[in-house]
Amino acid sequence: MALTFKGIPSGGFGGYSLTDEMLYNVKFWLDWGLLHHGAFSEYRYSNQSYYSNEDAKLRAVTDERYGDGRVWEGVGPEWVGESGVGVADPPFQVSGITINDTFYPIGTTGPCAFHVDYQHGRIVFDRQQNLTDDVRADYCHRQVQVAFADHPDFRRLMQQSIEDFLTDAEPSGTPAREHQVWLPSIFIQVDRGTQRGLQLGGGQIKTREVRLFIFADNPTDRNLLADWLDFQSRSAFVMADLNAAPFPFDSHGDLASGALSWPQMAQSYPGHRLRIQNGEMARLDSVNPRLFRARVSWTVEIDVGGI
Repeated sequence: MALTFKGIPSGGFGGYSLTDEMLYNVKFWLDWGLLHHGAFSEYRYSNQSYYSNEDAKLRAVTDERYGDGRVWEGVGPEWVGESGVGVADPPFQVSGITINDTFYPIGTTGPCAFHVDYQHGRIVFDRQQNLTDDVRADYCHRQVQVAFADHPDFRRLMQQSIEDFLTDAEPSGTPAREHQVWLPSIFIQVDRGTQRGLQLGGGQIKTREVRLFIFADNPTDRNLLADWLDFQSRSAFVMADLNAAPFPFDSHGDLASGALSWPQMAQSYPGHRLRIQNGEMARLDSVNPRLFRARVSWTVEIDVGGI
């Protein structure tokens, strides 16, 4: 007789479990909420930008996965790819690039063919470009990085006394900025949990402890993010079923064809309902006087039927 496991999602082995569905949905939810409250910067190759034109200029970086002259990056990772953000001046997607004052739109073919790596904040060319070229792009960059506690940056910030970490400063040398620590940051950790019966006839209410670790290079950003996250206690939303919904990025980090925003994913592919029951906020000491930390803890409940 075959052993039957309970609660296995449709993705099976290699799909998304409840813990990963929580991690990604909380990240997408926070990313979306932060955008709606202006936590992004615009970089344009024109005098419309708040910043100078030099901020729209990309720099060539060494990346052993591609070779010299193919990877050109902006001010940091996580360019904004979402549309429909409800602010007066909403973020925009990359429409193309400019090389030596010549514009090349998305979909360009030939020697200047490229794709946009939104996740790492860069342009990757199909072919090597001249390192002396002037390469620019109009893009929006998230001001707050939201990642998982398994990310190497989290271990660095938690365990090491970092004397030098970078935010929007120009780094020395040409390492890819994806290998640098970016602040302010929020790191999500799903911790221990319990369960109880959902209803007569089956189902469970899963309880999980979600911890949000905040790191900033100034106390104002630390305090603001800690308060914002603490205010979300008693919030509730329907998570997107990631085993059914198409992932918004392709293997290059570019927007996938027909990419959906997180609210569209949750509406079109609804999964479990998540409720934030209680919250607790605490400031954390730091061995580095230039690093400011806090932690917000949520008790989260998820209704899981069919168990």
